[in-house]
Amino acid sequence: MDRSLPTLCTLLVIAWSACHAQIVPGDTTAVRDSTVAGQRILAADTLHLPAPPYKSTGTAMLFSAILPGAGQVYNESYWKAPLVLGLSMYFISEFMRYNRYADDYRQLYLASLSTVAIPAYQTKREDYKNLRDANVWYFVIVYVLNIVDAYVDASLYGFDVSPTLSLRGPQGNVGLSLRVVW
Repeated sequence: MDRSLPTLCTLLVIAWSACHAQIVPGDTTAVRDSTVAGQRILAADTLHLPAPPYKSTGTAMLFSAILPGAGQVYNESYWKAPLVLGLSMYFISEFMRYNRYADDYRQLYLASLSTVAIPAYQTKREDYKNLRDANVWYFVIVYVLNIVDAYVDASLYGFDVSPTLSLRGPQGNVGLSLRVVW
């Protein structure tokens, strides 16, 4: 009994806090109980709602595959396009830079073989090769995420995210509430 009392109290506090929702004055999105006032709520005609706007997922993915960020422009997510394109260009430029450094140290190491081999050149070359390869992986990750993001944006293009979402529409709101008072 001693161990179960704190657990029971904790569960009661959690249940009380979950059931203690209140309507804030001036909140237009809150659901009010209309049966108390004797009002009748009419159901909205959900069969004749206009179709949401549509974007093709295949086209968005194709654009993103051709040029990173183009799928985001197609989906009208303009703020994402420079981020994706900028990250892609950054990783490509870093790949080219580290590849050039690795090639330079390869040439220095090969030139040092004719006299006395300097192992530091080979070590530096391996370090730059590892950095080059890491940037390839970073670019691949950004590229794949770019295509996935274009697909998701196109799929959710017509999704309504307004704060006035309800089950019934503008005539009245229907909801579920639970009030526990003691």
